[in-house]
Amino acid sequence: MEKQKLDPQLTLMDSAQCFHWRKTAHGYAAIVAGKPMFVREGEVPEDGAYFDWDRDYGAIARRYAQFPALQRWMDALPGLRVLRQPVWEALVAFILSSNNNAVRIRQLVWKVCALGPQREIDGEPMRGFPTPEALARAGAETLRQMGCGYRAEFLEHTARRVADGFELDALRRMEYEQAREKLLTLHGVGPKVADCVLLFGCAHTRAFPVDVWMARAMERHFDMAGLSREQMREKAQQIFGEDAGLVQQYIFHAMRTGLAEE
Repeated sequence: MEKQKLDPQLTLMDSAQCFHWRKTAHGYAAIVAGKPMFVREGEVPEDGAYFDWDRDYGAIARRYAQFPALQRWMDALPGLRVLRQPVWEALVAFILSSNNNAVRIRQLVWKVCALGPQREIDGEPMRGFPTPEALARAGAETLRQMGCGYRAEFLEHTARRVADGFELDALRRMEYEQAREKLLTLHGVGPKVADCVLLFGCAHTRAFPVDVWMARAMERHFDMAGLSREQMREKAQQIFGEDAGLVQQYIFHAMRTGLAEE
């Protein structure tokens, strides 16, 4: 694997770690933290921090030679990077992800983003996430009408908590377990959602979200049959340490797309 490579289609559109980017005529565009962001195929992104640009993913693969399947998947997915998104944006997206598939999550995220700022990027209108205050003002009924279902109440309650002073950015500075415990106090945030927010929004690379795909991978490829999802998370963190969330993204994508079965 090359040290620095970005596949924007894979990372931004296909990997289910973010849901509001769009492919345009000349690249990929989104509003991130209220500001327009644009990425072209084959170019170095302007915001290196967002794309975790300084990390050598090839070196990570080489650290786990005892797992040839993992090395094979990482080699097969050059350019897949784990994003460092704004915490609030990851929180909203992954509350909406509960019991949903990627297509439906993307649709709901875009509906909720209708409450956020609009900019034109590459000749196309783009929407960003609403602020916590704007989402709280919209209320659960508006969100239900958008199709959010039972998640509408979760979003309203969590938006009010954040608007009233719940410090999301403080989660980045906490130890992983402390930040996880804090996140779990928010409405709509269970163990899997918490780990997604910590990984994709807080840069806690130790976070290891376990859903049905990851549970299946842990059973088939990592000798964890019979363990609960919480036990799988803990064992994976023992094996991979601070790389756990990074390798998780490759395992997840390999399982979800059938690459793991080849």
